[in-house]
Amino acid sequence: MELSRLTEKGQMTIPIRIRKKIGLKTGDVLDLRIEGDHIIMRKIRPKADPYLTCVEESLSEWYSAEDEEAWDGL
Repeated sequence: MELSRLTEKGQMTIPIRIRKKIGLKTGDVLDLRIEGDHIIMRKIRPKADPYLTCVEESLSEWYSAEDEEAWDGL
């Protein structure tokens, strides 16, 4: 069992063991649903659009940790 504490803003950290097991990364989208008194969370795996995949690969030169840091908070 993994535990996580809810913050005042309703945020929580997903433990690293769980993130690694299902391959969660920053920016991934999660589907949340309620079943009884349980919250079910699953990673959304978008269908690959060949055009968008090509565009994304061509823009990778503009995506880096430094870029994310520079734009953080804007």
